[in-house]
Amino acid sequence: MLRFVRSLILCSLVSVSVFACGGSSGPAQIAFQSERDGDKEIFVMDADGTNVRQLTDNDDWDGIPSWSPDGKKIAFTSDRDGDGEVFVMDADGTNVRQLTDNDVYDGFPSWSPDGELIIFDSERYGDKEIFVMDSEGTNVRQLTQQGGTFAVYKP
Repeated sequence: MLRFVRSLILCSLVSVSVFACGGSSGPAQIAFQSERDGDKEIFVMDADGTNVRQLTDNDDWDGIPSWSPDGKKIAFTSDRDGDGEVFVMDADGTNVRQLTDNDVYDGFPSWSPDGELIIFDSERYGDKEIFVMDSEGTNVRQLTQQGGTFAVYKP
């Protein structure tokens, strides 16, 4: 419990570019975006700042990582198809899959506490609204009708 509290405090105190803390087993880890290679990419590190590993490496923008509750996957936003879309990958950076695909911005993903759903922002009908989909990218539903952004589930 003390390790969890320390990890939670660290996640709360780290700079604005850190978006997610996770990993239900093993040492606590932090997923974050950085421009240290010249463009925005996703990295993870141990909660004490050691063992930094780059998970994405391309010429496009990858950011806003969000750990799945079991710590096995990371959802994130990328413009690798020309506009912001929601992607998911294994926690080691492998098995990248695109979950949304349209001509407007979809992004800022956040997992439901049970890991079954991902909530995200979308401009698919004009204004930015909050949507939810199954963690596999299916069954997309609009939740707000009068605008909304940066939604997260309560644990």
